[in-house]
Amino acid sequence: MSEEEEDPYNARIERTGCAQENEDLQICFYDKKDWRLCQEEMKRFRQCFQANSKNAGSVELKASEKQQKEEATK
Repeated sequence: MSEEEEDPYNARIERTGCAQENEDLQICFYDKKDWRLCQEEMKRFRQCFQANSKNAGSVELKASEKQQKEEATK
């Protein structure tokens, strides 16, 4: 197995089907060196990941999604 296949983060991303959105986000950050300039990429990745979170098996993701919804209603 390669190092990338063993990484649980990458495996979780692959299971959600959001690998392209994640790659776009990583490339944006690499190019711009500032997460604030990658808001659209972050939004697309977050939406994809949240929509497919059942495949990711992440309790932390569900907690994060709940927190974001609560913040949005404030």
